[in-house]
Amino acid sequence: MKNIALLLLLLVCAPAIAQNKKTKAVATPDTLQNLDAFVNKMLAEWNVPGTALCIVKNGKLLYAKGYGVKDLKTKAPVTNQTLFGIASCSKSFTAACLAILADEGKLDWNKPVKDYMPDFQLHDEYATRTLTARDLVSHRSGLPRHDYLWVSAPLNRNELFDRLKYLPLNKPVYAQYQYNNLMYMAAGVLIERLSGKSWEAFVREKILDPIGMKTTALTYPEMFKNTDYALSYDDEKNPEKEAGFDSNVDAIGPAGAIKANVSEMANWLMLQLNKGKAGGKVIVSEKNLNENHTPWAVVQPAEAKYPELGFSTYGMGWTLNTYRGHQRRQHGGSIEGYRSQMTVFPNDNLAVFITTNTGAVGYNFVSTITNYIADTYLEKNIIDWNSRFRKDFLEAREKTAKTKAENENQRQKDTHPTHALANYVGVYEHPAYGSLNLMLDADALKAEFHTEKISLRHYHYDIFEGQGDWEGIKFKFLMNAKGDIDRVSLEMPAAAMDIEMKKKQ
Repeated sequence: MKNIALLLLLLVCAPAIAQNKKTKAVATPDTLQNLDAFVNKMLAEWNVPGTALCIVKNGKLLYAKGYGVKDLKTKAPVTNQTLFGIASCSKSFTAACLAILADEGKLDWNKPVKDYMPDFQLHDEYATRTLTARDLVSHRSGLPRHDYLWVSAPLNRNELFDRLKYLPLNKPVYAQYQYNNLMYMAAGVLIERLSGKSWEAFVREKILDPIGMKTTALTYPEMFKNTDYALSYDDEKNPEKEAGFDSNVDAIGPAGAIKANVSEMANWLMLQLNKGKAGGKVIVSEKNLNENHTPWAVVQPAEAKYPELGFSTYGMGWTLNTYRGHQRRQHGGSIEGYRSQMTVFPNDNLAVFITTNTGAVGYNFVSTITNYIADTYLEKNIIDWNSRFRKDFLEAREKTAKTKAENENQRQKDTHPTHALANYVGVYEHPAYGSLNLMLDADALKAEFHTEKISLRHYHYDIFEGQGDWEGIKFKFLMNAKGDIDRVSLEMPAAAMDIEMKKKQ
């Protein structure tokens, strides 16, 4: 499995309390030539293969263009028609689907999901009977991400839905914002139950076709039928290595499976600015679209690193904040090696979407470009966000190196496993996550978890540590009363808790 960063940039902001004194003069709003030069400069500085962006202003598509290449081998250029995985930007479409069902009288925002889907079941009974559709898509269910339930697993949407009941919650309902893809997947199942159509069919019929997103794809096989799509890259040390398309994102489609180009994403941005209308037709009512844009959860931990940014809340499919005193709605998306970001300034009739085909620099590149455009068209002095984000990027890299060093220092040297390595071999099972296969590879252990192939090194005592894509993940082997190895407690990525798997007898 490639290093899939199921990351969402949550830029937090509140009214600006200061401006950066060391900034350039105010830019002229029609300087698209300056934008061209800036984007090309950033492509080179951040070593980004390709990007595409669009700008919508005052009800019109102002700009839609591709830069760089979509394939490092062929050097084929990115165009405004090139498809990219927009990942979690898809969440806003799913939230709008729920709003449309509310318009049709099929959904009550305040009614428990259990009333619509009797088979909806979480590990916690109170959460099962309390959660509403609004809760599913505002990240306040109490369920941590548990992303490795789906990332590499050969499970379809219904199978994932059926396994929710085996996933432990780590917070009470409403206690804390916790980003969650599986709850959006469940929202997609709810859309199917209420409409009688799959999420894919519903979003296409009710949104994509009516607003002219005709070439937008909802699955990888559908994307592959279009010859103009970007390959993606995610390895900082080997930037030409393709990230591939082996995640199971299509199974959780409502959370992140849309693949679109910037020309068509402009139509989505215009619908947002036009309060649910497209071409004079109401696609979703202003009333229920406002439900998507209402703060329902406070994003935690609360951070306000820069004076232009403040604290953030989450609506449904949108992070809600301000930028330099301007109301802003935003969402990022990350899958394989794609990084995308959409930004709407509703009171300024301005919106921006940008997407790239590398994850190696996180959201630093897309945020730099987005903020440059915002400063330009909000007629603000241009802040040197590039320098800020470059500094953040290098500090994050140093922090990672420090964490690795600390992990090594905590390792107890000259310890040994309590058993011969052959005693750790076997199949370990969890009712939701499935099977983890431990095998001997010469004089070391290795593991297979669905499509993941993991090398293990002895850390200390009965604890082993993953290498490669699972670097630093601890495998803590446990014994029964007879002294036999019968369980492994695994620091499952993105689970926010250890997952115990039992050895199959």
